[in-house]
Amino acid sequence: MAILYAPQLKFTRQGDPLIRVGLMEGRKTIRFTPDRQIRVLPQGEGGPEILLPGNIEYTVKISKARAGKYSHALIVARLSIENRDKIKNVQKTWLSRGFQTDRIEVGGLFAVNGKVFDSRTILIGISGVKNRKKVTQLKRKLEEKYGIRGSIHSELETYPGGEITISGKGIQAKISNQNTLWIAPKSSDDEKIRYRIPKIAKSYGKGFETRTYTGTLIFAPDRKGKLIAMVSLGAERLLKGVVPSEIFASAPAPALKAQAIAARNEIFSSIGVRNLAEPYMLRSDVMDQVYTGVGREDRRTSAAVEATRGKVMFYGKKIIEAFYSSNSGGFTENNENVWDMEPLPYLRGKPDAPSKSVPAFLKDGVQNAELARFLNADYPAYSKTSPVGSAKHYRWKKSVPIEKATTWLKAHGRNIGSILSIKILSRGISGRVKRLKLQGTKGSTIVERELNVRRMFGGLKSGLFTFNAKKKKGLIQSVSFVGAGFGHGVGMCQTGAAGMAQKGASYKRILKHYYSGITVKKLY
Repeated sequence: MAILYAPQLKFTRQGDPLIRVGLMEGRKTIRFTPDRQIRVLPQGEGGPEILLPGNIEYTVKISKARAGKYSHALIVARLSIENRDKIKNVQKTWLSRGFQTDRIEVGGLFAVNGKVFDSRTILIGISGVKNRKKVTQLKRKLEEKYGIRGSIHSELETYPGGEITISGKGIQAKISNQNTLWIAPKSSDDEKIRYRIPKIAKSYGKGFETRTYTGTLIFAPDRKGKLIAMVSLGAERLLKGVVPSEIFASAPAPALKAQAIAARNEIFSSIGVRNLAEPYMLRSDVMDQVYTGVGREDRRTSAAVEATRGKVMFYGKKIIEAFYSSNSGGFTENNENVWDMEPLPYLRGKPDAPSKSVPAFLKDGVQNAELARFLNADYPAYSKTSPVGSAKHYRWKKSVPIEKATTWLKAHGRNIGSILSIKILSRGISGRVKRLKLQGTKGSTIVERELNVRRMFGGLKSGLFTFNAKKKKGLIQSVSFVGAGFGHGVGMCQTGAAGMAQKGASYKRILKHYYSGITVKKLY
């Protein structure tokens, strides 16, 4: 158990770090079928092992289970270690909002192939709230009020536990061990083995599906004493399953390479920072990066991963957080305008088009008075001329009944009656909404940050829009939007990356366009 929770790196024979990925949890039993002989390692590599045949369905169960004990904190701000001098200002801001805060340092210095990268991060958490339910409630409240990119930081106080047993159809023997059970292939079958695992929750939408994985399976108790399944595999093999889930595999090769590096950045910037109270490093869903196993791999994205092996983006000595979204709509956004977080110098908003083709009125950003002009401008933005399907989101229109907004407001404790007026109070450099005021018959309210605005109107594609309110007897009946892009617009525009690649840009040029001042270095 200590090995699973230790913030340290181990490596494949090829030299890339092993990453533990959580596949499913909260189960009493988990079934899997390997396509070849397996080694059951109750205590992991180096301990006793039992050989079992392949092509048999095995069932793993947990009994005598006990939940772990944890404390939780609501994180309202994150600072890189280089910006520790800003801690007092952040704490002062939250004190003015009525909250005492604590400082928590996570991450560390990790060595890979003789090279050191720094993932140290300072978390600012609200003091005195440790109950998870109360932390979750406060998180929702502060996200809505201040637009923070809130998260819950959990610290493990007592390990969960239980007896884990594996049995197979037609096999008399049962193998049990306290707390952990490792299933590994023969060393010669490292990435050749395939495990079929049914009833895994779909990444998008409802329902379950069967997925196929390679590497080493690990079973352990989860937070509540139920069963969790993880897979341990090299970062490069993991990326071969992640990248095609994040971008169209049909995109030009330089765009696929740029996406591979951005996804690799997301893995390494997270190590020692996320999921610290879990036995895995990353989740396999949208909370981290979607990983659905070897069945999702595509030869085109796999080639991009192989061509960029071990390469990551640095800003100074720090591996950057490589945010990306589907379609920027022709202009990317500053990170602090989307989330209440420190401005990051490599995440600066800019026109997403060849510099010589950008109209003069857009050079310094999309001003409120020129937003309609921007939405109608016919200039060759990369995400407009892109060859992939998401280019269709470059411009969009939508009409929404006002009941969408009033229902959302009521659900979040803001009953302001019938809506009389809507006013944009501030926008980001790209024109994305930062603050919006609604006046109702029973009062007024201000909605902070573009994601809350998008949700309030029933799920708009982005916060970059103009609108027209249709009224009857002074009350708004519906709102018509003309908008641009799909997603938050921070960092790399995936559609634009494909557009740049089609025009001949290399993957390095793409990355340096979207992430200001970065360098691409080979970590291993």
